[in-house]
Amino acid sequence: MIKYVMALGLAAAPLAAQAQTVGPVSVEIVTTGQVSVPAQRYRMSVALTAKGKDEAAAGVALAANRAKVIQALTTLNIREGQGEIGTTNSLMGLILSFAGAKSKPSFSLETLEEDSKETPQSTATETLQFDAPTRAAIESAKAPIEANGGKLDDDVLPLLTDYVAPTRAAKAAAIKKAQGEADAYAATLGLKRSAIVKVSEKQDPTAGALALIGELVTIVAPKKDGAADQVTVNASLVVEFQLSR
Repeated sequence: MIKYVMALGLAAAPLAAQAQTVGPVSVEIVTTGQVSVPAQRYRMSVALTAKGKDEAAAGVALAANRAKVIQALTTLNIREGQGEIGTTNSLMGLILSFAGAKSKPSFSLETLEEDSKETPQSTATETLQFDAPTRAAIESAKAPIEANGGKLDDDVLPLLTDYVAPTRAAKAAAIKKAQGEADAYAATLGLKRSAIVKVSEKQDPTAGALALIGELVTIVAPKKDGAADQVTVNASLVVEFQLSR
């Protein structure tokens, strides 16, 4: 009977060792944090067109329309959209960096019937980005835009003026989430979370791609009532913990 009990105890020892670790143990956790804050501005897209007898004439007409639109929108406190310097390495940062680049006009020649005696005209087209302070300002902008050969895109992108504070809040949320995961590892190993030894904003390509996909979903997903003017800010981190007794 004693031999049987001893044998049973020896068999159970490896199982206990799997759940208990002497430590210390380092745990590296990939984590994301997210916060939603009210929009501070609204990015709007305007397509301008103008016609002329040739590309040069169409370009001159387009430049005149552009100047009129910019002047009219300035009176409504609507400014040309600028790219963000220092925005976090995220999908939103990528969108805003493209928005800061100056657009270039494109030209096309209209097609006429073979028996037409008219001279085909050249059409110049350009897309401009503007930032409006409110949605009401966007509604007021439609009339002057259309009066000068422009068309306002229906899609409007809510943005922030300052991303620093929300990004820091998202990072804090990411660290808090990582601490919860580290506590779960510690409980499994019979240890305690003793310290954070490293925090990194660099990620491997797979983790970075997943973070960008998650951010894209938050941008294009249908918004709940009252959430259309909220801006979601994401932060992805790698946090390393030390677990010990």
